Amino acid sequence: MSAVDPGRLRKIDWSSLMTGEASHAESPLCAALALTHEAVQIWDSAGRLVMENPASEAIFGPAEAHTTLHQQLYCDCLQENGCAFEPEQLPVGRVLATHAPVNDLIMTIRPGEDDTRWLKVGGEPITNAENDLIGVVITATDITDFIEHRQRLEHLASYDPLTQLPNRLLLAERMRISLARARRSQEMVAFCMLDLDGFKAVNDSLGHHAGDELLREVAIRLEESIRGDDTVARIGGDEFAMLLGSLHKVSECEQTLTRVLTRLGQPYQIAGQTVRIGASAGVALFPSDGNQPDQLLDHADTALYQAKQAGKGRFQFFDRKLDMRLQANRGLLRKIETAIRERQFVLHYQPIVDCEHGVVEGAEALIRWHHPILGVLAPLEFLPLIDQDDLSIDVGQWVFGEALRQLAAWHAAGLKLRLSVNVFSRHLSQPGFTDWLAGQLAAYPPELTGWFVLEIAEAAVMADITACAETLHECQRLGVRVTLDNFGIGYASLPHLKRLTSDNLKIDQSLVQNMLAAADDLAIVGGIIGFAAPFGCQVAAEGAETIEHLLTLLELGCPHIQGYSLARPMPPEKFEAWLHAFQPDPLWRLSTMSRPTRDHFELLIAEANFRAWISRAIQLCKQSRYVDSLSDDRECPFGAWLHHPGTLRFRKYDEFLEIERRHPRIHQLVSQLGADCLAERVAQATTDEEQLLEEQFHMLKLLKEMRARLNRAPRPRLIPAMKEKNP
Repeated sequence: MSAVDPGRLRKIDWSSLMTGEASHAESPLCAALALTHEAVQIWDSAGRLVMENPASEAIFGPAEAHTTLHQQLYCDCLQENGCAFEPEQLPVGRVLATHAPVNDLIMTIRPGEDDTRWLKVGGEPITNAENDLIGVVITATDITDFIEHRQRLEHLASYDPLTQLPNRLLLAERMRISLARARRSQEMVAFCMLDLDGFKAVNDSLGHHAGDELLREVAIRLEESIRGDDTVARIGGDEFAMLLGSLHKVSECEQTLTRVLTRLGQPYQIAGQTVRIGASAGVALFPSDGNQPDQLLDHADTALYQAKQAGKGRFQFFDRKLDMRLQANRGLLRKIETAIRERQFVLHYQPIVDCEHGVVEGAEALIRWHHPILGVLAPLEFLPLIDQDDLSIDVGQWVFGEALRQLAAWHAAGLKLRLSVNVFSRHLSQPGFTDWLAGQLAAYPPELTGWFVLEIAEAAVMADITACAETLHECQRLGVRVTLDNFGIGYASLPHLKRLTSDNLKIDQSLVQNMLAAADDLAIVGGIIGFAAPFGCQVAAEGAETIEHLLTLLELGCPHIQGYSLARPMPPEKFEAWLHAFQPDPLWRLSTMSRPTRDHFELLIAEANFRAWISRAIQLCKQSRYVDSLSDDRECPFGAWLHHPGTLRFRKYDEFLEIERRHPRIHQLVSQLGADCLAERVAQATTDEEQLLEEQFHMLKLLKEMRARLNRAPRPRLIPAMKEKNP
């Protein structure tokens, strides 16, 4: 039955119910309310319960009509923040006091000791023909499943799944809070980057399961070594970070780091063996080494590098003298100034294609430096140098002007394309940026504005989210679209996305490039595509270097793609020639005929694990580091998945049974390859590797055929579709 509208209920003549003249059983409305799953209560003007439907009794417990007061029924309810309600805050009391509706009041109730239910409550006043208040109608909807799902998503977005430590996202948020507190209290904050010494050797020799066990033990020791108000986070791989607040002396930080390194250096019992590792740490202090999170992270990373260079197993504080290398780059900065004056910079354009519909929807403008001696230089060869220099503003202004000129030329020629331009964080943060941009746009027809897209790196936004979000909103009010670039490797959390309201997210190319061989990256890519939809963001992906990358993105529900598999960045004349010759690949359409189910996504993850294990096994064999566990077909991640009881549902597919039959052969070939490499039988080892890769090809083919069979049957989508926003 559909949800009950309290606004419609209050228009009903309730006089007979209010006076008790009509029995509930005789009321058609009461019979109808008995069928709804939404709780409905009717109260008189004295705050006494007149009637409630069965759904209300199930939530609040049965109550005696005409004697139960609203304070009694709601006595166990708490506010969303966990605080108790004052009587006048309760929904019935608020309507009786104000004669006004109550909308979307969130509260919790505990019907059992271990059972907490979340409710969304609304209330409307009931009036008679003379407009006198005679009662209140209350509706309550159980939203527990929605709240718990949201909490799970937020936990996944904020915590490392292996160690359950905060991840980069949550660490960045706590850094922001800690620095704000330190500014008020005039205290120090230490940001520490830690890297494990010797972890790779353990991981390679004992296997990644042992490596994961070791990382979990490291996380436990780190948490035991710090104070309750401090934070330890996993950055990725074997890198961790610590945030130490409320420091009064540097020696307090030194004592903590000494305790941490000593504890991490003690023996571990992993996979039945005694293991020893160490750790190195780099430290940056607020405020002396920086007053922004990204500055402290960079400086701590620099100090960590110096600690490892000095012999590992130690900690190193950031030294500004080490930062003097920036001064050595002044000569190069002067050459960039010359390049702007002498028009040595050019823009190349890389297409962005909607592969689901086979349409080129736009391009990204990418700067190139035609150096008179070194030739064409890619952005990474000079842009990082100017990123935090005022020179980035001059370069950014040139890029904007050139890109708008090209966009206008394309539209005049009938090429209706969007054009994306990367904006430096320093340029964006300049006072008056939006006024300057408005002036640039004013030189062109107004309809061109909606086709112009600003791309800002996720990490740059998070450096000062408040100021950045306001500037981006101003740009959107001008009609310009905004893309959050390099998404997935920075700090943005779900609340930040809601605050930024960007039009698009562009998944970082490193995640896309690694997703075929790294299940974690594949899961992140799928997760980004999934959770962006509720925020109204269109998702694009860059870095699709091969047709396999492209087809996998399509299968995951991300049709907006950029990468070498489509085209490399090109000068405008070559871009236009490519555009006129463009023909969509028929394979694209096949990959978008259905969307991935959870079974489908599970097969993608299994395939990524299989690829990664084969690559690692071949590498270990060639390095003469073969270990016996490689021969066990149940020890590898793919084998563990294959034999898990949860995969019984796949046994109805012939392909799955064939995969089970062939999988042990993979491990036999790895054993042969390991033995031949150890014995330096080069010719035989080459044959072993060829046979292994041939078996891998057949296994991957079977997995793809299973996914294709899943696609033939209509199933619920795992990832919701996105609607295109018109400019």
